[in-house]
Formats: sequence, structure tokens, C-alpha cells
Amino acid sequence: MKKILFPFLILFGAGALAAAQTNAPVAKTNSPPTQITSDTADFDLSAHQAVYRGHVKVVNAEVKLTCAWMLVDLPSAGGHLSNIVAETNVVIDMTDAKGQTYHVTSAKAVYAYKTEGVVTNETVTFTGKPRVETATSTIDSEPMIWDRTRNKFTFIGPNMISRESPGAGATNASPLKLF
Repeated sequence: MKKILFPFLILFGAGALAAAQTNAPVAKTNSPPTQITSDTADFDLSAHQAVYRGHVKVVNAEVKLTCAWMLVDLPSAGGHLSNIVAETNVVIDMTDAKGQTYHVTSAKAVYAYKTEGVVTNETVTFTGKPRVETATSTIDSEPMIWDRTRNKFTFIGPNMISRESPGAGATNASPLKLF
């Protein structure tokens, strides 16, 4: 496997979230760079794209991603990543600011970043039987959209399974009536 380090590549991570909401510059931190490994990588400098193939693994401080194939539209100097496509057995493990862990699987994940005036849109759209698992629930949805600027998931036609008992932690809670 080839190992490539990109300090500017924040793939599906939360590092630019605060700046994305205000379009303010991202404060530089001492966080480690994003590391990408794969069997092969092709860089098209004219098209500003990188294609990673075979056992692709992306690791940064917030997120771990694995897949079989990944296309990255490389930003110009000082720019922000605008498009990433990960395909085939996509697995993403992440932890939010509150310590909640998420395990997301899908056939395809598409990251899109776009600013129009003062409005920033930053989403990851999961397709191909996407599933998100947390400590308390599992949700299947097609598609599943993660709005990173609002830290919100949107589920279309969700099938949800809760592993938490109703009223857990509540006092004087009424028992759940199924019918």
C-alpha cells in the first residue's frame, strides 16, 4: 500500500465546521494531517483530481474511512475541497463533539461543499443501502444525507431500530403501549 499525507484534506471530518457556517477562515491547529493509503493512486494535475484504488483508507483526528475507490477534486491553493466520491464497501467511523460514535456503511458516499454568498452547504450523501449505527440505534435509509453545517442527518424512508428501552432514565414514565 502506498501512503500519502495531505495536511489540507479534511475528509468528512469536523475540523472546518465552525468556519464553514460563517465562511470565516479556518484557524490553524496542531492536529495531525489526514493520511490516505491505497494500493494505487493517480493524480491528474490538469484536471485537479486524485483517484485512489484498492484498499483505500483515510484517517484523520475525527474520522476513519475505508472503501475500494475514491475520487477527490483537489482544490486550488488555499481553496477548500468541493467534491469527494467514495465507492464500494464504504465504511465511516466518526465521533462527534459530545463523544457520540457513529458507524456508517453504504455502497457510495458523496461529499459536496459549496458556498454562495454567505451561505455554505456541506453535505455527505450516502446511497446503496446506507446504514448508521450508534450505541442506541440503527437506521437504514435510502438515501441518507448528513448536513455537516447543521450537524444533522436526514433520512428518507427510514427503518429505525432502537436499542434503548422507552422511558430509560425517566422517572414516573408511562409504559409504552404498542396497540
